[in-house]
Amino acid sequence: MKKRNLITLFLVLVFTTGLMAQGFQETGKLEWIVKDREFSRSFMEAYIDTLMEIDDMAELEVQETDELRVIVGIDVEGQASLENIYAKGRSGVLNKLAKTVLDSMDSEMVSSITSRRYSWDYLSAVDVGGGRGEVINVFEERSNKQVRDAFWWTHRRVDISVFPRMFIRVNPNFAFATEFGRQDLGFPAAASRTLNLGLATEVLKFYATLPASYINLTKSSNEPLDGSFGGVLKFDSPNFGGSLSFQDMSFVNNSDTSGFQNTAHTVYNPSSGQFYYSFTSRIGSPPDQPGFVPIGSLRLQIGVTYMQYSYGEIVDKVIDDNGNDVYDGKGSFSELDRSEPLGSMFGLFRAEYASDMNNRFFNKVKVAGQLNIGLDGFGNFDFTTSYTITEWLGVNMNMTYFWMPMTFTHDANTEYEWDPGFFIVPSIALYF
Repeated sequence: MKKRNLITLFLVLVFTTGLMAQGFQETGKLEWIVKDREFSRSFMEAYIDTLMEIDDMAELEVQETDELRVIVGIDVEGQASLENIYAKGRSGVLNKLAKTVLDSMDSEMVSSITSRRYSWDYLSAVDVGGGRGEVINVFEERSNKQVRDAFWWTHRRVDISVFPRMFIRVNPNFAFATEFGRQDLGFPAAASRTLNLGLATEVLKFYATLPASYINLTKSSNEPLDGSFGGVLKFDSPNFGGSLSFQDMSFVNNSDTSGFQNTAHTVYNPSSGQFYYSFTSRIGSPPDQPGFVPIGSLRLQIGVTYMQYSYGEIVDKVIDDNGNDVYDGKGSFSELDRSEPLGSMFGLFRAEYASDMNNRFFNKVKVAGQLNIGLDGFGNFDFTTSYTITEWLGVNMNMTYFWMPMTFTHDANTEYEWDPGFFIVPSIALYF
C-alpha cells in the first residue's frame, strides 16, 4: 500500500474515533473587568448619587475608586442582558451593585457599560471548555476571539473542519491538531505537500511537519509546494500574530518520497517568518433587517511574510530499459537555486468573516480571503468558505490561484518555471 493511502487510512481511523467524543456544555455567560478608570469612576459616581436619592440613609459599601466587574448573559434567542455588576474595593471585597439602583439609573449610563467601548480585560478564561459561552459577538465592539475561534481554534471537543484540519480537545486549554498545507503562508491543503501534527492552544500552535499529499481536484495540471520534515511555531493574540517555521530536505535522504515530491524538480520552503497586525469590526444586518450579509465579525490582518524557496532535485538517478534517466526518489536532495531575499518577501492581507454564533453555539457562515503579493510579482489569492448545516455538520470549499510562475536558474543556459497554478479542495466538516 502506498504511503498516501496509509495516511488517508490513518486519518479516517482518527476521524472515526472522534465521532465518539462528547461535546462541551455551554452556559452563555461572559465576565470582564472595566480597565478604564475614568469611565469606572463616572459610573460609580452615578450609582452612588442614585442610591442616595433612593435612600439617603443607606449604608455606603462602595466607593468611586472601586474596580468594576461585569457579568452579561445571553438567552436562547441570542439576546444579551446585564446580569450583575460587582465593585471591588482595595480590601478585595466584592460588593454586588443593587438591581433596584441600576434600574433607577440613567438607561444610557447602564447600557454603556455593556457596550465595552472602553478599555477592558477578561476576568477569567472565557473559552467554552472552561464552562463559559462566547457572547462577545452580541456587542458593537468586537474582540478577535469570535473570528479566531472559527479559523484558528474551536468551540468543540472534536472539530474536523475547514482547510482541511482536525482538532481533538483533550482539555479546555489545548488540543491535538492536524492540518494539511501551509495555509498561513498562502499554500493551503493541496497547494502544499505538508502535514502538520502537534498541539494547539487559543494562542499558540506547535507543529512538526512531514511530507504528505492531499486530494486536489485539478492535481494533473498543478505543481504544489513540496514538503519535508521540520517544525512550525505560530502565535495569535488579539492584535498581533505570526509564525516561524523551517524544513530540511536532509531528513529525507535515502527515503522514498516520490509519492510526496516532484523528485526531478523539487521546490520547498527551507525557512519562513511572518508577522501581522489585526483588528476586528462588526458588519452585517440582523435577521429582522434587510441586508445580504448576516450580522457577524470581520477580522482584517495586514502584515509581511519572508518565505524562502529552494529548488533542486533528488539526485539519485537510475537508467531505465530505454536508456533514460529516472529519478527513483531515494537519493539526497541537491539544491540548484534559491530565491533571492527580495523574491522571498511578501505582503500579506487577509480578511476573515464569521457570522454571529446562534443559540446552539455555532457560526453558520464562515468566509476568508488571503492575498499574498511578492516583490517580484509572484503571489496568490486564497479563498475559503464554510457553511454549517447543523451544529455537527458543515460543508467547505477552498480555492487557491497562483497568477504567475517563479523562475529558477540552474545554470546560465537552464531555467525552470515553477507554476503552482490553481487548486480546488472541497471538504465536509464534522463537529462534536
